[in-house]
Amino acid sequence: MFGIMLGLVPMAFMDGFIAFLLWIFTTVMSPGNYLYGFMQDFRYVFVFAGIAALLLLIGRVKERGKFEWNISTVLLLLFIVHGLLSTAFALRPNQLLDIRLETFLKGMALALVAPFFLSTRWRVHLTLVVLVLGLGLHAVVDGLKVIASGGAHNVVGVPNSSLTDNNLYALGMAMLVPLLMYLYRYSAHRYARLAAAVGVALTILTIIGTNSRGGFLALAVVGFWYWMISHRKMVSLMVVTVFAIGIAQVAPERWFDRIESIQTAGEDDSFMNRVAAWRVSLSIANDHPVLGGGFNAVQNYWIWDEYKNRPSVFNVDVSKYSPKAAHSIYFQVLGDLGYLGLMLFLALLGSAFYARSRVKRIYEQTRRGLWALDLCNAGCLALVAFMAAGGGVSLAYFELVYFLIVMMSLLPSIMQSEQARQTNGK
Repeated sequence: MFGIMLGLVPMAFMDGFIAFLLWIFTTVMSPGNYLYGFMQDFRYVFVFAGIAALLLLIGRVKERGKFEWNISTVLLLLFIVHGLLSTAFALRPNQLLDIRLETFLKGMALALVAPFFLSTRWRVHLTLVVLVLGLGLHAVVDGLKVIASGGAHNVVGVPNSSLTDNNLYALGMAMLVPLLMYLYRYSAHRYARLAAAVGVALTILTIIGTNSRGGFLALAVVGFWYWMISHRKMVSLMVVTVFAIGIAQVAPERWFDRIESIQTAGEDDSFMNRVAAWRVSLSIANDHPVLGGGFNAVQNYWIWDEYKNRPSVFNVDVSKYSPKAAHSIYFQVLGDLGYLGLMLFLALLGSAFYARSRVKRIYEQTRRGLWALDLCNAGCLALVAFMAAGGGVSLAYFELVYFLIVMMSLLPSIMQSEQARQTNGK
């Protein structure tokens, strides 16, 4: 890896866009998990993010785009400012506060600089390829292990990343599936399309290997929405049916047992601990409606004890449970950033669907740029999976979510630029 870095770093200095691609790749891949020795703790993301930012500042980015002021980027900036203000006025002491703020800002930085690098369709496509290669590597490795073990392999997540446990991992992999399907359709080379198709199958096997109920829910929602927004209903229905039958055939018995336990969630002590965390998060927000309690406030013992007995709509005996992560993107943001933060969070998610409506309108007027509409459909599918399964995991600040939102907000401008170039070329 040291030898590879001797080649990658000079390559990154050649053009800021290359550094940007390596920044994305190392963020979602977390290469340290596959290494030993002194290169295991090397700060790959920091190096490539720093190079990309430096080259952006000194104007060493070819075909540099402009920061686009649209609904998504404005909401993102407001969300970042709100996170900073929440940290400044957070409940203290909170040992996790500074660590979580750093993680939050790292994810937001990637989305903020995206407009400067994603200026053409080619760059968007190449960025998706790199993102899918980095995130999909985990799915391929674990999917093959599931096959080799006959379904016995227990998928546990990616250490030192945003997807550290099986439930978080399953959600991240469910978001990957629509992006792989987009690349299957729009990759020019047949081997690239074959790789994308195999990637979809292995990613679904990986989700099954996590035994995550949230992952099952995300897959079900993705399948339903894929059929709903597809241009070809019969073909999409056949695809969903084939995958559903395939899952039923290959999934191990323990996976079915885990899914059936959804019906008895109220008797599950782990689930009820989550409900207790939701109750405490809601109480924190009721006491601090504008800025919340600060990142990960609900996991602090003194804050938990302070708010666990406040009146709440959740009828659960909190005294039986210890401090726990919110295990819901909605209650996570609510407890961390208050009602105003939750409103900004939901508005950001909604802005992606507004961007899709803009892309659809442009396509219907010009009958050009079907790729952009299909990419928006894939991005919205990924976000629908995030919103559905996110009700049971603490993954509100997942960097991929905000990157997809900003990327989709740029597509109307990219479509218009591409169409103008085609018209002028004629």
